[in-house]
Amino acid sequence: MRKIWTIVMLRLKEFFTSPGVLVLMFVMPAVFSWIFGGISVGSDQNKPIVNVVLNDSEVSTEILDLLKQDTHFDWKKVSRKQAEKNVSAQDAVAAVVIPDEIGQRITEKKPIFDIIVQRKTENYLALSTHLEGTAGLVLRSYQAASNLEEGAFSKVLEAIATNKGVTIDKQIIQKDTNNSVELNLMFVGFAIMFMMFGLSGAASAILGERIEGTWGRLIVSPASKLQISLGYFLAYFFMGWIQLAVLMAAMNVMFDTSWGRLTYFIPFASLVILCVVGFGLMIAGLVKTKQQASAISSVLIVSTCMLGGVYWPIDVVPDIMQKIALGVPQTWAMSGFKEIISSSLHVGTLVKDTVALLGFTALFFFVGLRGIKFE
Repeated sequence: MRKIWTIVMLRLKEFFTSPGVLVLMFVMPAVFSWIFGGISVGSDQNKPIVNVVLNDSEVSTEILDLLKQDTHFDWKKVSRKQAEKNVSAQDAVAAVVIPDEIGQRITEKKPIFDIIVQRKTENYLALSTHLEGTAGLVLRSYQAASNLEEGAFSKVLEAIATNKGVTIDKQIIQKDTNNSVELNLMFVGFAIMFMMFGLSGAASAILGERIEGTWGRLIVSPASKLQISLGYFLAYFFMGWIQLAVLMAAMNVMFDTSWGRLTYFIPFASLVILCVVGFGLMIAGLVKTKQQASAISSVLIVSTCMLGGVYWPIDVVPDIMQKIALGVPQTWAMSGFKEIISSSLHVGTLVKDTVALLGFTALFFFVGLRGIKFE
């Protein structure tokens, strides 16, 4: 055991005295998480502003309520002069002018709204669809109420604006209903990606040792092959956990994140780290130089992280891509973390994710240990 521990301490000491590795495993994931996490946290407070110019009539007020049905924009009532100024300064995506005489506009078949816009940005294109839909709704409401008593038009608009539309009967499985789950998954995704880069680079150090001759001296030392293997394996495993623990603490300080029940999180994270260590050993066993290891690792890690939902939710990609994603371990890792962080803890899903990761881990270690020559 002492020989194994000696190898572990030597590897950890070498690892943590390398500035480049420290930047890759701690600084970069923390910076990425801070940047993208900050964007996500502040996204609700930074909605695109749309100015609305209207009078105080009931019809105009009800139309404004209809426009506010789209909650992706911040609707602000201003004067026309202020609206033109805001749009010109690009402080507002556009300004919607609700005319005083809607009925006359409809009768003369003129546009229902006047839009003030400086340029057609992506936000404006998203807004224009909502404006067209609202204008069509106003037109149909006017036509339906034109033969009714006075004031019927505003009452129809009020009924539409206050109607809840479609009700979806759903079963709440995810107990944590706030938006922090996706944010925390993004942090975990960054940690997995940089852990794969870091541990793959560390595992490829075996190639350098073979070239420099230190690997041969280690083989002829009193330590057995099993002790050497366990020493390297435990060193990489501890590296992974140290990195994850540091990043978890940093995210808690920056964003007050939560990780679900630790009794589930710690064993599952240990399995994910084990899988990443196996991936690094597999790369080290398949290639002959550190340059080859670096090139292959970069291609495999980036592509599989894209497929596995590390950069974005896998639900948004086409079905065919979701099926292909089942062939990479990141998919199962992110699925399991999602169950744990959201506190859903669906046993069937967790068991399936765990079994899949165990399979990937066994495959990686089998390939890696066969490729690493003890000579």
